[in-house]
Amino acid sequence: MTKRKALGSGLDSLLSSSQQSYKQDRDAELSTPNSIPVHKIIRNRYQPRKLFKENEIQKLANSIKNNGQIAPIVVRKIDDKYELVVGERRWRATQLLKKDTISAIVIEADEKTSAVLSIVENVQRENLNPIEEAESLLRLVEDFEMSHDDIAEYISKSRAHVTNLIRLNDLSEYGKELLREEAISMGHARAVLTLSFDEQTKILKDTIKRNLSVRAVENLAKPQPSNNKINKDPDTAILERQLSDVLGAKTNIKHSRSGGVINIRYKSINELQGIIEKIRNSSRNT
Repeated sequence: MTKRKALGSGLDSLLSSSQQSYKQDRDAELSTPNSIPVHKIIRNRYQPRKLFKENEIQKLANSIKNNGQIAPIVVRKIDDKYELVVGERRWRATQLLKKDTISAIVIEADEKTSAVLSIVENVQRENLNPIEEAESLLRLVEDFEMSHDDIAEYISKSRAHVTNLIRLNDLSEYGKELLREEAISMGHARAVLTLSFDEQTKILKDTIKRNLSVRAVENLAKPQPSNNKINKDPDTAILERQLSDVLGAKTNIKHSRSGGVINIRYKSINELQGIIEKIRNSSRNT
């Protein structure tokens, strides 16, 4: 009979700030895994990994063939099927070996718990490409209304790291593909995020053609000053640059003796949320 571990509302106990409780719970069950039919397992739609390298899966299959399956996968029961929570690479390797069953831990978990566990487990391995990671974290925000601070705590990263990753979703499809293929760095990608998709694509194509540095791309992405533009007060210009750096967004300060206006440019609700969180965190730290 399949033994099941209750998670349900226990997401915090599994993915608390220390994450150690999750590891302890998981390790405690490794001694009593269950064998379940391979054909009854279905993919987790929140699995962040989109690319599985065939040679790596084959190597894992060879390892399992020679040494056995060292760590069980983690699944949850859905009707007569089992949804993968952790361990898709092991499942794929087992399929290559044409095995009928696979060692697994069956947990009780709702959709949110399953999604967060799947995403956190993969993100913590640090071998996802940046776009896979960015898209998976954005789904936590959009589907489960998790804040950037919540996500940062679960994956043991800084809030700034989470926000910068999620902002990569504002890249053009061309830019995303370059980042997936490691043709550009995250520095190149961040440099063009405030531009339109067409402008991003134009600069990134030039980047590939000329093998430009991040600094060169940053200079290309800067707005060109208008000939009829009135020179801004140096102090105001410095404050404007500092504010842009803090918020990660283009800002414009219009100052006069009677007061002024600050304009903040953003391209999506997701980017706006990141800006608001940065402002909130800045106010908490003052």
